[in-house]
Amino acid sequence: MLVTADLHFGSYDDGDECTRRLAEDVCASDADVFALAGDVAEKELEDLEQCLSLFEDFDGLKLFVPGNHDLWTTGHSSYLKYARDMPDLATKCGFHMLDVGPRVMGRTGFVGSVGWYDYSMRREDLEYTEEDYAKKTLPGVGTWNDLNFVHWDYTDYEFTEYCCRRLCHHYRAVEDRVDSVVAVLHHLPFRELLYGETGNEGLELCRAYMGAESLGEQLLRWPKLQYCVCGHRHGVSEVEKDGVRTFVIGSTYHKKRLLTLDLATGEYEAREYVSEEEG
Repeated sequence: MLVTADLHFGSYDDGDECTRRLAEDVCASDADVFALAGDVAEKELEDLEQCLSLFEDFDGLKLFVPGNHDLWTTGHSSYLKYARDMPDLATKCGFHMLDVGPRVMGRTGFVGSVGWYDYSMRREDLEYTEEDYAKKTLPGVGTWNDLNFVHWDYTDYEFTEYCCRRLCHHYRAVEDRVDSVVAVLHHLPFRELLYGETGNEGLELCRAYMGAESLGEQLLRWPKLQYCVCGHRHGVSEVEKDGVRTFVIGSTYHKKRLLTLDLATGEYEAREYVSEEEG
């Protein structure tokens, strides 16, 4: 299985260069499954389509979950983009969006979701209230840009619960048909996957938007879940909890990373792509 995340296609020329080289390697591989774990592009569906099209020649199963950036819009409904536009575009490009439903290959099931955040990963020792985090902006500290570009009627708590509920439904739909399950998320399910203390107040604020502990609690209820892969934090991390191994891919805006994971043995390796100027 091949996995990447946080391609942010259309944002930076050097990042797009790395994405194109990564896509060439994916298409030339003999892997059975390729998954994109969110933040594939930004606000424009055209950028999403261009990025997905780079993987046209990959012969295996192609899976996709969006990230928060993929839900960004400049005024129209983020929910319609999520529930209607992106699933249609994924199908057009030969991908399956796991938020819509699971997939099975052989005796392995694949479930996935953008996931979301409910401030449960915030630093408890900071003096911000949950109301502060819900505002997504603190003068002199920083702004989480979902405030400006995610347009829907959900609260963060409501959408997190929605994602957990659908994930559970999709797992139950495949549980009796498979021996093992892989989850593909964008947001983080476990606090242990977060970055260490930074000394930067803005970055410490951002912990609240990295994921939700309720996602992890959901995953650990599933006896057949073996692996989870996710993105979002732009750093590499890994944790094993109750037999579930979770990997954060670790791409950034300017460097991309491709994880190769052998689902049978658990062996893995990663390749990093940097621009020719940096390389």
